[in-house]
Amino acid sequence: LSCEKDRAARGVLADRFDHILHDDVETLTADDCIRAGFVPDRGILTAGWPCQGNSVAGRRQGMADARSGLWVHVARLLAELRPRWFIGENVPGLLSVNDGWDFATVLDDLAGVGMGVAWRVLDAQHFGVPQRRRRVVIVGHLGGGSAPVEVLFEPEGVPGDSAALRTAG
Repeated sequence: LSCEKDRAARGVLADRFDHILHDDVETLTADDCIRAGFVPDRGILTAGWPCQGNSVAGRRQGMADARSGLWVHVARLLAELRPRWFIGENVPGLLSVNDGWDFATVLDDLAGVGMGVAWRVLDAQHFGVPQRRRRVVIVGHLGGGSAPVEVLFEPEGVPGDSAALRTAG
């Protein structure tokens, strides 16, 4: 199941994947997800909610921005479904918008459903994408523990930063 409001993006999803498309996270329910085949105790809920309110290039309204505020519906689905795993992504500005209070809300919402959480800023250029595209990736695991840390951090790489794929031009 995918949920995407933008018509053009929905078209791309429909062309590339044979699955159910829902058009609005505000109306998507846990029952919709389960009817589509989602199994909470084995499932991974992923979300890349709109970043315009969090971006340093925008007005920095955070969750007060109607687009970035759609996080509340991701949190609602997490509470209704209680999936085993959560993977979220947003711009690094999420960490600092509203003096970090919006990110604290995200962490509090994840803790509220019983998830242990780890986060890390990753750059797409280190994963074969020919552009610099930094994103904060948040991993949650129901029941806590070190599982999210093990997903995001390689034991030999924890003390430092990953090397760039190419030298500066």
